[in-house]
Amino acid sequence: MRLLGFALLALAGCARPEPQASRREPGSCEARARVTSERPLTLDVEMRCRGRELTGFRAAEAQTAPHVSTSLRRDGARFTLPSPTRDALVRYRVNLDAVAREAESFDVALRSGATLVAPVSTWLLHPEPLEVDVPVRLRVETPPGFRFETGLGTRAGAYALEAHEIPVGTYAVFGGFESQRVVLGDSSVQVAFADGALDTPKQELATWIGDSARAVGDFFRRFPVPRVHVTVIPVPGREGVLFGKVLPESAPGVVLLVGEHTKREKLYQDWILVHELFHLGVPSFSGEGKWFDEGLATYYEPIIRARAGWRSEQSVWDEFHRAMPLGLDVLRTRGLERGESFRDVYWGGAVVVMLADVEVRKRSGGERGLEDGLRGVLAAGGHASEVWPLGRTLALADESSGVEALQPLAKAHAHRAKPVDLDAVWRELGVEARPDGVRLNGGAPLAAVRSAILRGGLSTSSKLGSAPKSRPMPAM
Repeated sequence: MRLLGFALLALAGCARPEPQASRREPGSCEARARVTSERPLTLDVEMRCRGRELTGFRAAEAQTAPHVSTSLRRDGARFTLPSPTRDALVRYRVNLDAVAREAESFDVALRSGATLVAPVSTWLLHPEPLEVDVPVRLRVETPPGFRFETGLGTRAGAYALEAHEIPVGTYAVFGGFESQRVVLGDSSVQVAFADGALDTPKQELATWIGDSARAVGDFFRRFPVPRVHVTVIPVPGREGVLFGKVLPESAPGVVLLVGEHTKREKLYQDWILVHELFHLGVPSFSGEGKWFDEGLATYYEPIIRARAGWRSEQSVWDEFHRAMPLGLDVLRTRGLERGESFRDVYWGGAVVVMLADVEVRKRSGGERGLEDGLRGVLAAGGHASEVWPLGRTLALADESSGVEALQPLAKAHAHRAKPVDLDAVWRELGVEARPDGVRLNGGAPLAAVRSAILRGGLSTSSKLGSAPKSRPMPAM
């Protein structure tokens, strides 16, 4: 089941956006979107950009363009202004239900009963050219009783983002849905439940989402971002958490597909939500570092859930022993930056991340781990909504952990082939294969390191909000 999940993630993309290069110039955009029809869901949008010469506007999603009505001339996904201007205005109408019928995907538009989920990138045209960071202020107006929520951040009474972020704009939800707010100290999780049947009460789902956020917050010593929006979409007739994805621009949003018949115990056996929430504490990368980003989430997700009491130490090492060999081929033949499959990116990255963690633990006597380096990156502002160079991230993580581990490993494995003797690592850690799973050898040379990896530091859940944790589920 886990391998299938990673295959789905690889296909649909858990990767971070790759924004355009930019230079600072004066300019700003004001946008207003009004819901003028609930069924079909129709938006009337007006967008005006001043201060930077523009030639037109473009739909980020090709499936949106045919369903946009405007006086501007359309050429594919592009809407051309009569002439270049520094005071550009576009008025248009977009039928989101028509887009949803064609796309049937929450990455573009998806209807779930009285709810429609569509990222900002689907319905907000972006100005061209995009090489400038132009601030955009967006207001959304809805009829009485009709709701709207999004992961976008706000500033001075309006949603705020940069123009170059529109093509990767985060999730938004329209229409008939319920929502709850989970407080995590200075941070919060806004949970929207799209219309649809769920056997488990929504309050229990919200509690699980909050518990997962607290577990991630315990790891980073604080929840990585001030606010995240999570949309739960019920899937009729199915069981379990089926898929999840995060879009971090300009403030993060997460979508989860949850089967109608999912029971509470299945929620706490899920890995997807913790994996997606973990991404919030690591910078985004442009054209590089996907192996590091996904390798970190793949390696630390089961460790975080073990620390929360939702699975056993034995089960974590059993999973690592079975799955990490999937990442050895890319290390042996191509190097991580040339990885293509989920095996290459997720598990190849996880192998190198584990090697770095072991190195830090060895050289610090188990007192520090790679996680201390990641906390230093986060403290310096390196969260998912910020795009950093990979080299800067690795260097700061090494500096913060006090051990130069990531940079030498990246030099050895990112751009060239160099095999890893994983069997030797297991012997040192005391992870011994048996027909019914691994045996953990307490007498192995690095048995204390293995234990320290799972134990981590002291829990700080009390700092992440006063809501009580649910009773830990039985370990897998």
